[in-house]
Amino acid sequence: MNELLAKAEIEPRESWGFKQLQQRVNDIYTEHDEICGYGPDTMLAKLLGNSVTLAHVIRKTPDDFNTINRSITNVFIWAATVANAAGIDLQKVMEKQFGAGCPHCRQMPCLLTQGKTCEKPTTVDLQSKPYVLSPSSLNKWQEHLKKMYANNFQTDNIQTALSFSSTRLAEEIGELIGSAYADIEKELNSVSFQTDINPFESEMADLFAWAFAVANCIEVKNGKYSIGDALEEKYDKGCPYCKSPQCICPKVKTLIESLRDKRPSFL
Repeated sequence: MNELLAKAEIEPRESWGFKQLQQRVNDIYTEHDEICGYGPDTMLAKLLGNSVTLAHVIRKTPDDFNTINRSITNVFIWAATVANAAGIDLQKVMEKQFGAGCPHCRQMPCLLTQGKTCEKPTTVDLQSKPYVLSPSSLNKWQEHLKKMYANNFQTDNIQTALSFSSTRLAEEIGELIGSAYADIEKELNSVSFQTDINPFESEMADLFAWAFAVANCIEVKNGKYSIGDALEEKYDKGCPYCKSPQCICPKVKTLIESLRDKRPSFL
């Protein structure tokens, strides 16, 4: 027994993975969604809003670690909420997109960020190459993507990299929203297509890749930062705002309700 306890102290418990993140979001917020009235539009608006706040803070007050940490963890939570609503298994989607290396050159580390060129892989290439890695935790995904795009995290220009990554994150969320509506249009027009990973899932994976890029920039800038640990510290006991295992925060307005309240009286 003493040996087991000693081993447990030497080998700390692994941090959250995507499965635990999605389950935690489900446990804290899903049943409360019916009370709050969160629909997909509101979820996406919250996700985009937090990413814009993140980019703004990084540009205006780059040393405000607490606000940056709050914003990036909010992005992860809202992205997981959207994924849950869409029935997406984030671990599988990330494996498909980034498990075998960079999705653009299919190499590890990425050739393109080293200034090299390569031919775009064909669909056959993408489906035939086996997954190289399947990181089991968010912290390991952060490390995996840092190794993949190591040239993006040089200390001499890390603030520029942080600003760029946060801007690209917001852009990816915009593309995610666009792909959601594109899929709806395809369905309405009875246009079917068969791919290994659909556009919405692909954009979701890219979104998380840039979110991890922000986390890696924070780590390089501050010396230590793991997004998995930050999320677990903030959400392990439940909602960080009402302090309840299952969120009991007051009902919030939907996106449409908020827009109506802001509409000029003469309209």
